[in-house]
Amino acid sequence: MKNIYITFHYTTHGIAYLKHILSAFSSGKCKVDEDFINVKNISQIEMNNFFDTKKNGFQFDEIYYLTTDQEVFDKISARRFNYRYLILTDETVIKQKTQHIWENIIENEFANIEQEIEYVRRHFPNYDKLYESQIWRDIQHYKIEDQIYWFKKHSNVPTKTKNNFNIEKLKIKNLRDTKEIANNLILFIDKLKKKHSNSRWIINVSLGSNETQVAWQILAQSEILPINSKLINTYDNKNSIVQQRFKEFDIKEVSKKIISEISSKIKVYETPVSEVRQLADAKMRMYIKSGFSVLLLGERGIGKTHLAEKIKEKDQKFVSVNCASFSNNTIAESILFGYKKGAFTDAKEDRQGVFEQANNGILFLDEIHHLDKLTQAKLMKAIETDSNNYFTIKRLGDSNEQKIRTSLIFASNKKISELRNLLLPDFYDRITQLVIEIPPLRASRDDLKNDLKAIWQQMRFEEFYSFDIITQNDKKLFDWLKTLNLYGNYRDLQKISIYYKTFHDFDKNIKKALSQKSAYEFTKNEFEKYISKEEDQETLFDISKSPFELVKIFQRKLAEYLINNFGSAQKTVDFYKNKGEKLTERTLYNWKK
Repeated sequence: MKNIYITFHYTTHGIAYLKHILSAFSSGKCKVDEDFINVKNISQIEMNNFFDTKKNGFQFDEIYYLTTDQEVFDKISARRFNYRYLILTDETVIKQKTQHIWENIIENEFANIEQEIEYVRRHFPNYDKLYESQIWRDIQHYKIEDQIYWFKKHSNVPTKTKNNFNIEKLKIKNLRDTKEIANNLILFIDKLKKKHSNSRWIINVSLGSNETQVAWQILAQSEILPINSKLINTYDNKNSIVQQRFKEFDIKEVSKKIISEISSKIKVYETPVSEVRQLADAKMRMYIKSGFSVLLLGERGIGKTHLAEKIKEKDQKFVSVNCASFSNNTIAESILFGYKKGAFTDAKEDRQGVFEQANNGILFLDEIHHLDKLTQAKLMKAIETDSNNYFTIKRLGDSNEQKIRTSLIFASNKKISELRNLLLPDFYDRITQLVIEIPPLRASRDDLKNDLKAIWQQMRFEEFYSFDIITQNDKKLFDWLKTLNLYGNYRDLQKISIYYKTFHDFDKNIKKALSQKSAYEFTKNEFEKYISKEEDQETLFDISKSPFELVKIFQRKLAEYLINNFGSAQKTVDFYKNKGEKLTERTLYNWKK
């Protein structure tokens, strides 16, 4: 297996830095076969001299040096030619022996490094070799093409390494454009994969620009890079006790899944306040990694698809399909499992099903209650896993079976008691291995203000009106919001946001003509006028529940209704106290629990 090294040109360090990194591998300080590369305090002076003393260390089979036009690099970190004078003041070895030569070189400002070397050979023949051995100390101030010329013609890198040194000039016009960088890298990677199909790649992601680092991470996370690839960072050790111009440096391997590792720290709900949300959040984060099927139950408009997609890792495929779109069993089977050309009249070519598309990812099947019994039976057979946790599927019209591994998430807005009647018993048992009930907004009222703010920002209203500024004094809006049942959940919050913003958009004449004189009054009026009047979906009289359970349900609903209607438990107590009724806040809160 060949070992490939890939790096971008780095403006602030120059190509000598590459030479020192290669020396670190050749000297044995960095071992490619280690599970995790982590080497500290590598001396650049020592590595510069290494190739002079040892010829048979580890060497990469191919080195790819990624560049683009000089002016593109200059835009992010221009070569500071005037800074070359630092070599005269900061380098003791220069002061002692070759300062007069360097002064001549800097004053003449030659067109390229080849002319400089020839000048020294003619005018200072006794110092030409010494001078050439010092060029690396100032190499970062030369043009890219000069640096490459020096590396291949005058550095102390072994001939084999020079012969395996490849320049890859990419068509990047802006090293601050991550998308452009990634697109160029994809073309380069595809070409390299064909040339080196069974190789190990060591990619230095720290060089180039900040955006090139991001692009490498994206490509690694998207599994575009080969499996046998390692990402490394190389950087000066600022804490090194050695105080000199060329600081010691470290080489450290970095994760290829750093994006998903960061995202795993993110909660499904951004800032869950209510206990019911915190519980749902914890279940979702744990259940999805269990390997079992997960069923999400939640009312319409609660965002089940959005929540399911948020719990996937960044490198995972996520395929979503709404089972309500299946008009018949054949359509359902072809979408789920795919089909072979000629399987039916309109099957003009082979087509993958969603199971294949979601292989090694997540398959989300929404509104599962719409599946007919025949489709349920076929799906039930497909999702029986073997000993290695693979599903077995077969395309419509195909006799060959395929092994698929995917995480299954089902979803429905029906209650569990309804699903028992709608689904085949075996299918019901299979998909209810792990169940997460997504609480409706009215069950997590402590989160409503944050929910409304999130909707406001998602609809990009923040660009016109700051949510915090226009609502900080509108206590009536949030008091009213907490009285609503919000059967449409987030869709209702979208309507409320639209009404609220619309009032602010009205000119003075329209506002004058309205009977409502505030954004809150207008929003309340429009919402209550046009919102659908749904009955509470939870049936009180369910014979599957005991009388004691039915009383508890009634008490909870009564407490919620009274508190929402009067605005608080205290106001409810005061109202009935005036009517001569004995009711306490403790009683209301006990009912609500």
